Amino acid sequence: MTLMRAYARVDEEGRIPIPGNIRREAKLEPGQMVEIKIQGTQLAQHITIHARKAAK
Repeated sequence: MTLMRAYARVDEEGRIPIPGNIRREAKLEPGQMVEIKIQGTQLAQHITIHARKAAK
């Protein structure tokens, strides 16, 4: 179930900013560690981001 949706553009350095409404809802703070995963098949990939307290 999708709770929120936002769009962002990849910048010239390959970074994707996380929109403010998504950061607020996820309670992400500046400098916080996040885990990024690609899930799904090659034809239907999804990127997921999980907040972390520290690196593994």
